Amino acid sequence: MKLLIIPADNRQVYMTGYLEQNGFDCTVFTPNLPLGDSFRQFDAAIFALPSIKNSRINCEYEVNFANILPLIKKGGYIFSAMAGEEFEKTVRKAELLPYDFYQREELIILNAAATAQAVLEIVLINSNVMMNDLKILLTGYGRTGQAIADILSRNYVDVTVAARKSKDRAKIRMRNLRAISFEEIENYADSFDIVINTVPQKVIGRDLLKKFSEKCLFLEIASKPYGIDMAEAEKQNKKLITASSLPGKHVACSAGRFIAQTIINIIREESING
Repeated sequence: MKLLIIPADNRQVYMTGYLEQNGFDCTVFTPNLPLGDSFRQFDAAIFALPSIKNSRINCEYEVNFANILPLIKKGGYIFSAMAGEEFEKTVRKAELLPYDFYQREELIILNAAATAQAVLEIVLINSNVMMNDLKILLTGYGRTGQAIADILSRNYVDVTVAARKSKDRAKIRMRNLRAISFEEIENYADSFDIVINTVPQKVIGRDLLKKFSEKCLFLEIASKPYGIDMAEAEKQNKKLITASSLPGKHVACSAGRFIAQTIINIIREESING
């Protein structure tokens, strides 16, 4: 099966190597790829995670989506992640089949674990005390929040998790962690050394930011529009780190392998043949 890889970061490097080890014929897209010779020669294209970034194709080169689709055989496949409805409509209009590989539960779980390890690294680099002396507030308890809470608690951090749903707070307490609602954050705010946000909508605004210590570090790992009011944090001179695509920056080899294995799983389960 001939695959066209759209490169964005080191994850695609390791993903490509793993796919080739498993018998796939991979070509990495570059601006110098001879389009005439490549017309309709590929069975599928694999875009990055996420596939759209800042309203454009997520690629290390400037890419015109309309130039990619003619390279794929009619009835071929486009593997993408969180690309959106317009992306999928364009793919189908080109008589190709879209697959969102980030809808796969195994990849969501593995990517959350990779993100959690990267967060641990950032916490270590930005702390001047031992882990068991840290008090961290984690906002959100989705897949990524769960993975972060687990890795921090395993490393003896005093973790408090803010979650909206009472059932999530029950799960948190059953893991022997402190659970609070978002409304309760202000009651404990000045006790935290670090705040890690995983919620992609504003949960820490101007008034709440004022409740935290001047020494508190804020780590924003959610996607836009973010959970921390960035502009207000800057006005208040808060220490803020915005960290996106952490697996690609910190554990690219593992993260790339996770994507490759997910693609292989889809191809096998859907009986996709080149």
